[in-house]
Amino acid sequence: MKLIEYKKDLLSSLPLISLIVAIDLVFILLGTFLPFSILFISLIISFPSAVLATFVKKRYYLLYVFIALALSFLLTFGNISFTIYYFLPSLLISFIFSLGLTNKDNIFKKGILKVDKYLLIILLSILNLFIEIGLIYLGIYLFNFDFIKVFLSLFNLVNNPYSSYFIYLIIFIYAFINILISYFFINFEIKRFDKNLIFYTSKFNKEILALLIIFTSILLTISAFFFLSFSYTFLLISFILLTFLLYEEIKSNSSFLLLIISFISLIIPVILIAYLRNIKPIYLFLFLNITPLISSFFYLLKRIIIYKFKKIK
Repeated sequence: MKLIEYKKDLLSSLPLISLIVAIDLVFILLGTFLPFSILFISLIISFPSAVLATFVKKRYYLLYVFIALALSFLLTFGNISFTIYYFLPSLLISFIFSLGLTNKDNIFKKGILKVDKYLLIILLSILNLFIEIGLIYLGIYLFNFDFIKVFLSLFNLVNNPYSSYFIYLIIFIYAFINILISYFFINFEIKRFDKNLIFYTSKFNKEILALLIIFTSILLTISAFFFLSFSYTFLLISFILLTFLLYEEIKSNSSFLLLIISFISLIIPVILIAYLRNIKPIYLFLFLNITPLISSFFYLLKRIIIYKFKKIK
């Protein structure tokens, strides 16, 4: 019996659970006693638990989480920062990553929860953003360590009136890069254990991306009035979604029309930024969201026209 293959019961799952727990404990000890190793560990720590979440039933994964956390707290007694800041979030992210992994043979089966890979990356990046924000404020409460102030002081931005508006954007960039690296690492390495495992791609993934851009634009507009600190994060998410949409459109249709439309539509916000003088600069650059918005509407309109044309024929 192969150690890493899908397990149907608890007895056959225990050897794999034990192996992953052992690997996690090595990471925990390294992260606790060799702090400089955290930069490397944080990029790969999700992989072992993602493998486990993929090859065992979800209820057995919860058992693993309980065992791993209990041993982690025992090993790092008196120094739980690694467990709180890296290990615990990785367990949650790994579980959600496993929801996007599916066997090629099961793609069209009903009753199997499947999450499109692009939606998965964005959702995990946003989740990772809120985890990082929560951990920053937890650090202030538990350890009296304000990461935000330390970060701003490094670049002499503590007294800059605009610096607070970009803090969440910077945290999101870190969260997104972390998730993206984890995605590529899991995507390539998981095939070593099962070559049929893939990240699910919906046949409507481009439509999903276009609708997500519109939804993100709505959130950007609302946050600009009530919580400007998140507006630039939504702006970056819009451009990330647009990049995914352009990639899929070029890959599937070999068409550069949407890319051309995106470049042309970039002229509008550039003109607005250059010539509007009665709007605060912090609001001006939010007009850049016009580009992904126009591109998404153009793509949806194109799809509707093609669908109507095929129906008439």
